[in-house]
Amino acid sequence: MPLVLSFSVVVLTLTTFLASVPLLVEQPSTSRPSEWSGTTAPTRWLVVRSLGGSWYLNGQPMSAAVLSRQLDQRDDRPDELVLLPSSALPAAAVAADLAWLRRQSSIPVRLQGGAEVMTP
Repeated sequence: MPLVLSFSVVVLTLTTFLASVPLLVEQPSTSRPSEWSGTTAPTRWLVVRSLGGSWYLNGQPMSAAVLSRQLDQRDDRPDELVLLPSSALPAAAVAADLAWLRRQSSIPVRLQGGAEVMTP
């Protein structure tokens, strides 16, 4: 009887430990290194390119010329631009839009899908 009891305790302890390993591995890191220097939160502007060729900056429609001037301004600049192209645009058009944005400003430009932008 003592052998069965001790064997049960060992098996129960071992299975509990093995069951908790995935939980420990999947724990998100609480300390993330900051990608930006400084204490202020990073700012970003969302730039959308529609299938019809229209540009939108943070939800405001504007022509390419106005967007270019906005990106060239020296005050109140964001830390990055996020390009959200229409999913109906061909890859070549998206690449051309990305290259155009990078030529217009020294602000880093990132290509990102709609679902990814919503994550903090």
